[in-house]
Amino acid sequence: MNKKQKEKIGKILSDKLSGSSEILYSLNDFLIDNINNKNVINESIFLAKQKLSHFGAVKNYLSGLEKLVKHGNIKKIKDYLEQSDKTQDKASKKIFEKLYKKIPEAKSFFTFSRSGTVLNVLRLWKKKNAGLNVIISESRPAFEGRLMAEELLKSGLKVKMITEATTGMFVKNVDAAIIGADAVLRNNNIINKSGSLSLALLCKHYKKPLYVLAAKSKFLKTNNYKLISEESAKVWEFKHPKLKTVNIPFEEINKKFITGIISE
Repeated sequence: MNKKQKEKIGKILSDKLSGSSEILYSLNDFLIDNINNKNVINESIFLAKQKLSHFGAVKNYLSGLEKLVKHGNIKKIKDYLEQSDKTQDKASKKIFEKLYKKIPEAKSFFTFSRSGTVLNVLRLWKKKNAGLNVIISESRPAFEGRLMAEELLKSGLKVKMITEATTGMFVKNVDAAIIGADAVLRNNNIINKSGSLSLALLCKHYKKPLYVLAAKSKFLKTNNYKLISEESAKVWEFKHPKLKTVNIPFEEINKKFITGIISE
């Protein structure tokens, strides 16, 4: 792998702001561009397994790709990569159709963090209801919510940005909350950006539906998920011998707090 390729794959694998489906798009496009270089493909799979296996969709994607690479059939590998993008696009449309049938009158949504699937669904929803309102929290400490808001605004949606601390003030007034998922476990608990559980509990308290939008590629055949910690300086750079700052980016949300998981 040359310097340019290493820089590009490094940027993809270190992306802490995009949703898992968006990261998968980027990874897949990189592999398509390097389809004829087996060494790049193999090294990319190895690195991605180290960095991105906590994402259900990426884990399943890499598992399927690795099997094809072992057999060395370039045509089948190319077909797999090209089909991956098409499958993700189709998934968003089907998820939108299923969700719309459940709550066709919804005019306001609360969402959290950044999800490519949620973004696509809201764009499609706007075509049905031009006056759609979206409330989104900042999603600290990396502020993915701000990036999601920018994308929604570019698509012409009305957006209200709030802090996580004020979620309870706003979620009680929306028609529903929708979030993505980094993984759906076999028991239908989900893994998503930390802060999702607080939102789920508030939705339960205020009797607001909470739907998780997740492509089939996000579903895992296990109930085990190892929560990881990341650089604590993202939360607070202040240091003191008696201070411990914790940054856990993902958490598990029990299925009992979820109204439904919508997949294609």
